Amino acid sequence: MSNLKEIAQRHGWDRWKDAAFIGAALLMTAIALGSVTSQAAGKAPTHEYQLTVIESSVEIAP
Repeated sequence: MSNLKEIAQRHGWDRWKDAAFIGAALLMTAIALGSVTSQAAGKAPTHEYQLTVIESSVEIAP
């Protein structure tokens, strides 16, 4: 029975590693959610196009 206690002790939770993993997962989730919000995306630029039509009687013949 003493072997089982040693195995349980070796494979027990490592609280610092678990806390670091959970903290990193939460940080990455927050960064991912923050990058898709409307404030992070910004506003789409408005393009103003201008069209000028020139009438001409000149024709190009082939």
